Amino acid sequence: MSARGVCYVVYGETARREAELSMQSLRLWHDLPVSVIGEPAMGADCVALPQADAGGRWAKVSLDQASPYTDTLYLDADTRPHGDLSAGFAMLADGWDLVICPSMNQGEDLLWHVGADERAATLRELAFEPLQLQAGVFFFRKNERTAALYRAWRAEWLRFRDQDQAALLRALTYAPVRAWLVGHPWNGGALVDHRFGACRRKG
Repeated sequence: MSARGVCYVVYGETARREAELSMQSLRLWHDLPVSVIGEPAMGADCVALPQADAGGRWAKVSLDQASPYTDTLYLDADTRPHGDLSAGFAMLADGWDLVICPSMNQGEDLLWHVGADERAATLRELAFEPLQLQAGVFFFRKNERTAALYRAWRAEWLRFRDQDQAALLRALTYAPVRAWLVGHPWNGGALVDHRFGACRRKG
């Protein structure tokens, strides 16, 4: 098992094309091994995983099993790294389990993209207004705590089988980890551009 590497989830032609462009950008800054989970893409090893849902989210919530790396940087296919991301790995080396960015959507916009039933269930079960996290860019280290988190994340995702962010928030309450929150530049900002929704577009 390699110590550090990058994972994408790829299903379909649009995601493959987006991931290959993301890898081109990534390699301007890093010479890290790259794996795609799902279907092959040029320039990366492939961990074959049958597609279980339209959005490829089962693959994302199974990254702890699918990633061949001890420390993994996960990138959505429609991201474009524009700088050195090694600080995220350094945070894992310092003892943090998860490095992730809060979403820009908080307050009234919290979980706006999640189905009404799941959003209501999440807020009811948590009994507080959580900080929404943006799961399109994150680092994690394989250990007992993140293994428990991923088990909980899969279980919570299977309840509604839709988006992954609300399931992650619920999972974190059942299986907390040491999480370092990074700023907006890491996901949708200057450091990692995020072309939100590009993989859902046709063509």
